[in-house]
Amino acid sequence: MTVVRYESAGHVATITMDRVSAHNALNNALCDELRAAWLRFRDGEDRVAVLASAEEAYFSVGADVRDLPANMWHAVPGLGVELDKPVIAATSGWVVGGGFVLVQMADMCVASETTRFLYPEARIGTTGGGIASVVTRMPHKVAMEFLLVGEELAVERAYQVGFVNRIAPKGQHIAIAQEMAAKIAGNAPLVVQALKKLARDAMPRGPLDTVADARRVLDAIRESDDLKEGVAAFREKRKPEFKGK
Repeated sequence: MTVVRYESAGHVATITMDRVSAHNALNNALCDELRAAWLRFRDGEDRVAVLASAEEAYFSVGADVRDLPANMWHAVPGLGVELDKPVIAATSGWVVGGGFVLVQMADMCVASETTRFLYPEARIGTTGGGIASVVTRMPHKVAMEFLLVGEELAVERAYQVGFVNRIAPKGQHIAIAQEMAAKIAGNAPLVVQALKKLARDAMPRGPLDTVADARRVLDAIRESDDLKEGVAAFREKRKPEFKGK
């Protein structure tokens, strides 16, 4: 069963998490399909992506404790798949834990007035570490209160501190995000991508960013045709014919 929908219109990709039965809890299937969607976006003709939920009441409740993903970072835009194209998160309802990290690593956020941000890991006794970069995306002391106290960050407060670009009336967040995306898609793609890359390179990097760089290189090798050829050649006791792919 597909849990991520990819829809394309006017060079705008709308990537929708659709594991409604579990409030988009991030399990292996959802993370794998999100990574596949980011790869499709990276390699395709779409110029801007909108990340949304099929459910109004929940954007994502974070990691699925019944099916913890082996590589949750794969699902995160810019980490699992390096992206020079912009990503806009369109949120509503609860945005919790790993779901918050998805929004944190997007380039912009259009939040419904129903949005409620929460990162409760300090109260639960665990963390994946991806949240560390939040201190580069909102004022340091605001971020530290959010992380260490573990209480809800209201959407109005998130807007005041610059984490949210726009607050949308209930039910209109996706349409407003798509409208913003369409404006960006109409601009010069090379300039848009260059500006994103330059801005990203100017930002301080968290520990997961550094690890992700290395993991992407290793993932590319593990998924390469050259690896398959090398293993086959070893088993067949012949010289491998590598293609650099």
